[in-house]
Amino acid sequence: MSEEVEVEVKEEAAAAAGGKRMSDADFAEARELYELGKAGLGELADQFGVSRQALSSRFKSAGAVKSSRAHEIASAAKKAVTGAAGASAAATAERFADKRGEWIEETRITGVRSLKLARQLAQKIIQDALAGGHAISTVDDDLKAVQRFNKILVDNLESALTLLEADKHVDENDLPTLNIEDLTDEDILKHHIGTGALPEGSTVEDMLHEEAPELGD
Repeated sequence: MSEEVEVEVKEEAAAAAGGKRMSDADFAEARELYELGKAGLGELADQFGVSRQALSSRFKSAGAVKSSRAHEIASAAKKAVTGAAGASAAATAERFADKRGEWIEETRITGVRSLKLARQLAQKIIQDALAGGHAISTVDDDLKAVQRFNKILVDNLESALTLLEADKHVDENDLPTLNIEDLTDEDILKHHIGTGALPEGSTVEDMLHEEAPELGD
């Protein structure tokens, strides 16, 4: 039995026992909290009304590891203040000044990409409801879960930019306010190809396939 089938069987068994099956939006939020180390398995199982066993199996199937991204928010700040062993304070400050712009750009690109994925998840939920002939009100819970997931992403992005003192690095009179809609899928694709994250000839579909979270049915 494959892992996906095993997880599905366990979720169906949990549902039959009085629990519920997690939606894609709920699982995306639970996985984010789990990988960031903000909540444990038991807490998440209680929060989303599912069994610990089913949630653990789904995390395992998706490759989610507890606290694997716990230092993600602070990583940029750590790079900024940590110099090579024995480096002087002046050398560390110089390195921070040299690299801060690069780290800020990287943080913004990653943040915008994550927010676009959250938006696409919300759009998919609505499209699936309409395609099935259901009113949008029937997916309110799923959309609220996406909203919570989106807030986590926004908070992480703002925290990282604050640690990097991004507001002091850019001139607000020279640069436009960062807007999610300012970057199209093609813009992000060009950025990834330019940095070597994706090979030449990659398509938007290739990029979205690489970036999409592993969500269960």
